[in-house]
Amino acid sequence: MDEPMLLLLLGSSVAFVCAVLLWKLLITTLGIASAQWAVITGLPDEPVAQVLAFGIPALLAAFALIYVPRIAVRGAAFSTARVRLKGVSR
Repeated sequence: MDEPMLLLLLGSSVAFVCAVLLWKLLITTLGIASAQWAVITGLPDEPVAQVLAFGIPALLAAFALIYVPRIAVRGAAFSTARVRLKGVSR
């Protein structure tokens, strides 16, 4: 009787964490989109402002998609290597 309650609690906590993360992603996206809209409507004839308004978020997204997974993998490999070395006596 306790196992289904534990699974229900675990599943609901995972769903709550996913909902919070998606909400934060939605708010961040809304902020970026509103800043782009303000720049484009405020300065419609400025190509430099338009390139900056669309280029900076695009470069940040490209950086996050390319380098963050690599950094995470290197960090995980480094932490497991340190754990293995702790057990070795010299």
